[in-house]
Amino acid sequence: MKILLAAASLVIRGATLIDGTGAPPRGNSLVVISGGRIVFVGEATPEALRRLPADAEVVNAVGKWVLPGLIDAHVHADSDEDLKTMLRWGLTSVRLMAEDTARAVRLAAASRRRSDIPEVFPAAPILTAKGGWWDQGEPADGSLDRFPGTPKRARESVRRAKALGSTEIKLMLDDMGWCRDPLPRLPRMTPDVAAALIEEARRSGLRVSIHAPNLADAKEVITGGATALAHGVLERIDEGTLGVMKTRPVFYIPTMDIFEFLADTKTFVEGVLSDPRAARGLPPSVLARYRSPAYSEGYARRYPNVRNLRERLPALRENLLRLHRTGVPVALGTDMWAFPGLGVSIEMDLYIKSGISPLEAIRTATQTAARSLAVDGDRGTLEAGKRADLLLLDADPLKDVRNLRAIAAVYKAGVRASPR
Repeated sequence: MKILLAAASLVIRGATLIDGTGAPPRGNSLVVISGGRIVFVGEATPEALRRLPADAEVVNAVGKWVLPGLIDAHVHADSDEDLKTMLRWGLTSVRLMAEDTARAVRLAAASRRRSDIPEVFPAAPILTAKGGWWDQGEPADGSLDRFPGTPKRARESVRRAKALGSTEIKLMLDDMGWCRDPLPRLPRMTPDVAAALIEEARRSGLRVSIHAPNLADAKEVITGGATALAHGVLERIDEGTLGVMKTRPVFYIPTMDIFEFLADTKTFVEGVLSDPRAARGLPPSVLARYRSPAYSEGYARRYPNVRNLRERLPALRENLLRLHRTGVPVALGTDMWAFPGLGVSIEMDLYIKSGISPLEAIRTATQTAARSLAVDGDRGTLEAGKRADLLLLDADPLKDVRNLRAIAAVYKAGVRASPR
């Protein structure tokens, strides 16, 4: 311990520590950081404090809470500013769904050097049927075919993605009837193309996230070898499928917030903005747009199957709790375009309302989300040897998980990001 403490460059002392593993919180903690890594986690005893070097930066965090930097396992970013906003809300790592593979790989490399955005782990490209979901004005990939129409073309796209540096691809397997009926349903990727994409990706060592909110589609890709469901499933998952998801495992990323958002946009937005901390995080022009009747009415026109959505919400909540209790790994993901970064506290609040404990809800956005990206050996928990991604709070997130918005400081690899 003496050597480790002597190497300290940054020390956070006195906070209540939530380590991200689901373990009970620990008071009067001491977190010692050197070279962007955690070198010691323990109690801030008088002896430990005496051993700290005189030139170490010591943050007096008595009365605060410290926990791992948050990880969102499903984001989209329309701009660099979206990514900066995510970091300001405590996200230090994100799985970014991206259309252009080469661009996403470049962004990922840059994010490892930058201290103003989370580290980016791309799922790229987003593969879909021509004219299907995510071919509604979204850009093509200039380096490969994002809309393969045959198994041969599908395999070529996966091999090209790997050659460009991708470690994960995403498939859209959905005609969108669940939210768009009675509007025309969209073309859905054919089973043979989907199977070829998954098989080639797994053979090549790539992870595969699938957009498949309908149970039949989800079962098809789970059988085929998918590594993650990128959204919750809107029908009750049967025991056989649940067993496969647990043993393989298949990560379950519920994105509860988007289903609640589309089921009643006006009520959802009003609920979020009723917290002054959330409202302060948005520019006045955005606040005015979100609060206008035209905003919620626009979503109702584009996604008119509101009654179906509302009827499916109980099954969505039941699936989340059943999977969690059975041992299927639940990784928090938001897909929340309206509230980048802030969506994590929104999503986590929905988990708790579904019956998951606050400690386990936090774990979904720390240790389990890191596992879903295969980086849990490097981050996701506060342990010696892990990267020093930390979130320091002014209020207790176990009392109210929305206190994740009470941010005192965010550290990415030991470097403090500007407070929100």
